[in-house]
Amino acid sequence: MKPIANILWWPGTNCHHETMYAFELVGAKPHLSLINRLISGKENLYECDILFFPGGFSRGDHIRAAAIPAIEMQYRLGDQLQRVIERGIPIGGSCNGFQIMACLGLFNNEIGNPKVLLDMNKSATFEHWWKIAVYLHHHPGCPWTDGLDGMRIVMPSAHGEGLVVGAPGEQIWKVAATYGSPEGVTDYPKSPNGGKVAGICYRNYFAAMPHFERALFDQGGKPHGLLVFEAAVRSVR
Repeated sequence: MKPIANILWWPGTNCHHETMYAFELVGAKPHLSLINRLISGKENLYECDILFFPGGFSRGDHIRAAAIPAIEMQYRLGDQLQRVIERGIPIGGSCNGFQIMACLGLFNNEIGNPKVLLDMNKSATFEHWWKIAVYLHHHPGCPWTDGLDGMRIVMPSAHGEGLVVGAPGEQIWKVAATYGSPEGVTDYPKSPNGGKVAGICYRNYFAAMPHFERALFDQGGKPHGLLVFEAAVRSVR
């Protein structure tokens, strides 16, 4: 049996095809989970092995990026999300998906009370770069980067709100990806948003602003984003 990967979709999501293809390439069975079907009860979040929030502009990023989808997840799909958490299903996200996961409070284990958010880029504009160098960092319990610690991957990056900002107090999330070097750099354009952090993890949740799903194949023999999806699928076989 192939592991089932549910790929969430809102109006405005635009990276679902690449994400589904990535999971298909690494031996999973991708399923597109439309938000209206989930809300109506025709489908559910938790009958899967992996849950993924893809990139795009969900609900048009009205108010601010990811605000409306996060509210929908909390108040209309909260019980289903709790089942996902209780089952220990790995959750991943890219770009807008990272923004939704952060807004939900997944990375500090408090749904509805987020303590890490994605702020506007320091350039105060939407930054789109075809090649951004990202270094991965593995932490125990995170399947998405298992075996990939120190790996350098070059991939596209496109966002207006990507600066990771944590609230004062205890930080339970970990840095899982950095721009430009293992330590991270803030130099523009090596860092498109002016911060060192490209991605974070907490338990078996992982998300990053750059688009791993848009860098699926070898570039001159160099590692590619497909390895991240492969690691997650390997963990649920």
